[in-house]
Amino acid sequence: MALIALANAKGSPGTTTAALVLALQWPRPVLLVEADLAGSSILAGYFRGQLPHDRGLQPLAIAHSHGDLEAAFWEQTIPLVRNDPDRKLLPGIVSPHTAPAVANLWGPLANQLVALERGGVDVLVDLGRLGTGGIVREDREPIVRLADQVLITTGSRLPDIAVTRELVKSRTSLVDAAARELTNLTVLTVGPGRPYDAAEISRTLGLGTVGSLAWDPVNAEVLSVGSPAGRRYPTSALVRSAGPVISRIQDRIEKRRSRFSTGPRDGGPGPQAGPGPRRGPDHAGTGPRSAQPVAPWRGDAGRAS
Repeated sequence: MALIALANAKGSPGTTTAALVLALQWPRPVLLVEADLAGSSILAGYFRGQLPHDRGLQPLAIAHSHGDLEAAFWEQTIPLVRNDPDRKLLPGIVSPHTAPAVANLWGPLANQLVALERGGVDVLVDLGRLGTGGIVREDREPIVRLADQVLITTGSRLPDIAVTRELVKSRTSLVDAAARELTNLTVLTVGPGRPYDAAEISRTLGLGTVGSLAWDPVNAEVLSVGSPAGRRYPTSALVRSAGPVISRIQDRIEKRRSRFSTGPRDGGPGPQAGPGPRRGPDHAGTGPRSAQPVAPWRGDAGRAS
């Protein structure tokens, strides 16, 4: 089980769509946390604005201020897929103006997310644009620090790579081969071959890579703006490319933990007291499921159940 964050630099979009496709294809129970300080986009996009924004980080921050973070945690999540209790979403803030209201939540939330693996749940965190760690204050640093992997998403065009390189340079000077295996920063390329491939980008940034997600604008809109999923969506290039990325993420986590001689994080009972995802027999394997890719939930009433 693991905590994985996804982030990008200014001008290098695609992180939320990447997080969604990975969460929907994830082989084990998974929680997707929307932690973008620019505001939530999944409820308006993937869910087409059909769900009220009455759950998520802001109510959770209020619960935390009353000492009830653990008890209220699962109440603030919603299903990503109808009738699938193993895929959940913790919605983000409504707008950038409300970011100060959750500033004190990030540290306790990071510890809470780490503890979920003891309950058999993997966590994906969509950080959106990540601060440089310099003059820009980054309240979400505890999540970056505790994550098993931080996937820096980038397009394959030169402007995307340039801004991503500055972000990486501001966060690490570890560029030799050994260091690339130790840092939790990793590159995820969105749309390779336009014109640079994932390996070229990895070398340029001085980081390891978990591969790439296909450039598939039509099917990406199923996740980003809630477009209807066509008959071929489950076997689309976007969905098919998620499986190898997931495998490489798992492989990097295993190798990194082995180098540091750490297994799953130790500790007392996890916070899974509420009706959160449970690991079931269908998720006993360690690799991505490939036979039946998960399609987005769509309901007549426009609500998850």
